[in-house]
Amino acid sequence: MKLLERRCGREDGWTFIEATLSVVIMAIMVLGLTIVLMAFREQLDRSWAVRVMDQYGNDVMEELTHDLRNATDVTVRPSGSNTSRIDIKYLDPIRHTILLTSRYRADLRNSRIEKDGRALDPQFPPRDMGRGESYEIVQFTLTPYGTDTPNLLERQDSFRRNEKFLNASWDIRFKLRYNRLAIEEGENNWSVEKEYFNRVYVRNMNLVVQNGITE
Repeated sequence: MKLLERRCGREDGWTFIEATLSVVIMAIMVLGLTIVLMAFREQLDRSWAVRVMDQYGNDVMEELTHDLRNATDVTVRPSGSNTSRIDIKYLDPIRHTILLTSRYRADLRNSRIEKDGRALDPQFPPRDMGRGESYEIVQFTLTPYGTDTPNLLERQDSFRRNEKFLNASWDIRFKLRYNRLAIEEGENNWSVEKEYFNRVYVRNMNLVVQNGITE
């Protein structure tokens, strides 16, 4: 009986091999969970960055489209690096006999669009971006209908349009790219590029404008 008790006493607890194996299994589980959480965080950061880019792209298009629709004259000058300087003249909404001018340009250094020398959205690019993150303006152009288009039919159609229509029909193209460079070993560079497009008819260029009302 005493011999059996001594044998059972020796078998109590874990052996060194069992303890080591348990620690290894727990380490693998923790490592796997960490990798999953890091991948989830990476995907979340990418998704958020693209949403910020979409919001900014849509805001720029909305502001520029609004000014063009109320314009009486538009002047476009090339600014290099596939961008344009855009001057838009429109009637003062209060003093209808006075023409005002809005000037748009792409600030490539700070990756933002400026209107009248000020950032269209002071919150873009975000100030809390991480290492390796950046936004880049790839294109910001305003071109007459049929000039800058991948659609061959539109290009052919532009030759059949009259001069008044062509002078008042403009295509806005705004391309943004989000870059996420690899920082840690094993990471990969990642980027996404999106184009925001709108076609605007400057109605006031071919209509009689009196007292701020198109007739």
